[in-house]
Amino acid sequence: MEKRVVRQVLDMANLSYGLQTLLAVSPLFVLTIKGWISGILFASSAAAIFIMLSVIAKGDSPTFPKHHNWLWCFVILFTLPVIAIFLGQSWRQDYVGRDYDSPARFLLSMPILLVLFQKRFDVFRSMVCVIPGSILITCIVVTLNPESPWGHLNDPVHFRETTYFVDPLTFGSLNMTLGLCCLLSIDLYGRDDWGVRVYKTTGFIVGVYLSIVSGSRTGWLALPLVLYMWSHLRLTRYRAPVFIGILLLASGSYYLSATLQQRLDVAVQEIISYHWDTLNPQTSVGDRLSFLRMAVFLFSQNPWSGFGDHGFAAFINSPDLNRYALQQTQEFALHSGFHNEIATNMVRSGVWGLLSSSALFVIPALFFIRSLYGGSQQAQKIAVLALGYLACTFISGMTTEVFNLKFTASFHALMFTCFISSLLVHHAVGQGSEKNEST
Repeated sequence: MEKRVVRQVLDMANLSYGLQTLLAVSPLFVLTIKGWISGILFASSAAAIFIMLSVIAKGDSPTFPKHHNWLWCFVILFTLPVIAIFLGQSWRQDYVGRDYDSPARFLLSMPILLVLFQKRFDVFRSMVCVIPGSILITCIVVTLNPESPWGHLNDPVHFRETTYFVDPLTFGSLNMTLGLCCLLSIDLYGRDDWGVRVYKTTGFIVGVYLSIVSGSRTGWLALPLVLYMWSHLRLTRYRAPVFIGILLLASGSYYLSATLQQRLDVAVQEIISYHWDTLNPQTSVGDRLSFLRMAVFLFSQNPWSGFGDHGFAAFINSPDLNRYALQQTQEFALHSGFHNEIATNMVRSGVWGLLSSSALFVIPALFFIRSLYGGSQQAQKIAVLALGYLACTFISGMTTEVFNLKFTASFHALMFTCFISSLLVHHAVGQGSEKNEST
């Protein structure tokens, strides 16, 4: 009997260790191996469910504080993408199973969040050492295999650096996000050794480089904003010199990088030349402005049910859209989305999609800000990193869909889960220590 109990304890410990390992290495091949991050999510979710069922089978019940409002708030939040799809389809009476593929990734993260909080696991302690390795591996892969489905090496103007299954927009934004996470993770858990600092700094530089050579402007605006936030919150004694350094870095990068210079100059020109009352030619930035206007119009036509992915075909070439958008621009939005996370979801699922996609940004932001000013010193450091990640994701989400692809939905669902659970754990530990001191 005792041997069986010991074996069960060891099996549970091994499974818990396996769950932490899976989550820690999840970013490693996210941009280089197709299906890697989705496989990690499915395996982690299955392990978390098994851990919870094992606890229940032993006659125990998982202990989750009923008064812990933030925990239950995130449990509800992770169900909202699926609920939004279901409500939109119910209003339209048009049920399509594949529409749940990406939203379900957040639902799969729910048991992981519960187990991480129950077991008091902080996986970021290990993950921050893996993220720079992920960027370096990606750089090695694209260097050794420079051919890309988006352009050809012999055509440097239109060549977009990326891997074989990732579009340049996603490739650029995720490398920028991971690179900035490397920088913000320096000295996250105490003072790092000089070698670790070099390793993380290298990850940051290479991440920014990969984002630039992707030719994708998606997420570039996050770089100066997150650097300023980092200097303001973490480097309070060096705000002025760091701010000057950011300006010098930005101006130097602009003048030294032909890709950066060309892409930014084109963006500014396209914004200036955009027409609000006449037809616009197809341009990258101009199309995105037209997409937003189209999304607002379509939302007003069907606010409660939305149109699904391709249900607004009847509005192509309508006078309201023809006033500023070419037929090709309208058809692009029909087949490829609106290049905006919130706009795409509010057209797809109406007000339910609008509320769900907005909540995925707003609620974590409120929690991270609260942790920044109301948590322990360790929680505050993690909150800075979490806010930097969220800022990158939100800015990227304004020019492309960030939760729409299955692999990006899996990646962000896991990152949300790890950030939130780590902060919840440190809040719980801090509250426990305060109670012990008071007694």
